[in-house]
Parts: sequence; C-alpha cells; structure tokens
Amino acid sequence: MKIELKIVEVTNPDFEELVTELNAFFDQQWGDIAANYQEHHNLAKMKQAIVAYVDGKPVGCGCWKLLTEDSLTGEIKRMYVKEESRGLGIAAKLLQKLEESIAAEGYHEAVLETGADMLGTIKFYEKQGYRLIPNYGEFVNDEVCVCMKKGFSR
Repeated sequence: MKIELKIVEVTNPDFEELVTELNAFFDQQWGDIAANYQEHHNLAKMKQAIVAYVDGKPVGCGCWKLLTEDSLTGEIKRMYVKEESRGLGIAAKLLQKLEESIAAEGYHEAVLETGADMLGTIKFYEKQGYRLIPNYGEFVNDEVCVCMKKGFSR
C-alpha cells in the first residue's frame, strides 16, 4: 500500500470530490444547521490544499487559510478521510503536512473548529497536540462547535 500526499489547487477534481463527500456527511449529521457554515468553508480563501492518495486513489483531504489577514495563525479546514481508509494514519499525515506548510509560511500556530459531538475527532486532534480553546470568530457562542489550537516550536 502506497500513501502519497499531493499539494493541489482547490479546483482539483479529486479535492472537490472529497469536499463534496465531506459536505454530504455534514448535511447528514446536522441537516439545515450545516448550511450556516458555508461561507466559513469558502474554498477560494484557502492558501493550500492537500489530497491523500492510497495506491493512486484519492482518499483524504485538508486545507488551510489565514485565520485573519493580519494574524500569524493558520486555520485548518476541510479535513476528511474516507471511511474505508480510516485507521491507516492518513489524517495524521495530512494534518502534519498542513502544519508544516503553515509553519513554513512563518505562522506560529494553527487553530481549527470541529463538531462538539464528534468526540472521536476531538480525541484525534488532542493526540496531535491540539487543545480546546474558547470558540473564536463566528463560532463564539456556537454550541454546535468546539475550537482547538496548537502552537509551533520556533
């Protein structure tokens, strides 16, 4: 089994297909509530996107953007691994590659938002060094989401 990570444009068909699957999952999980977050997930704002391939087949993705234009914080977005490819370490590899990209741009930390009821996902991020923080930006007072942060060594 060969796992390969490729930096791609957000218009890459494999990336778009994986994001469509992620959106379908969110729609199924939260219904109409998921529509409230569409602008926050606007792919045009992303600085970099990555697709994970197993034996040439696209199985996972992630991307990042600046939290705000004047911040030194990258925000991890659209992390997803197909169900049949989970447990292979792909999410950790994607996250590490995104973090390396954020740090290489000179930014000092990464933040992310995930569903408050996605306990497995929260535990995954905690294992990767992320800690729960007060919700930021448009997620302040949003009980559906939790926010997390990881600082980078300098």
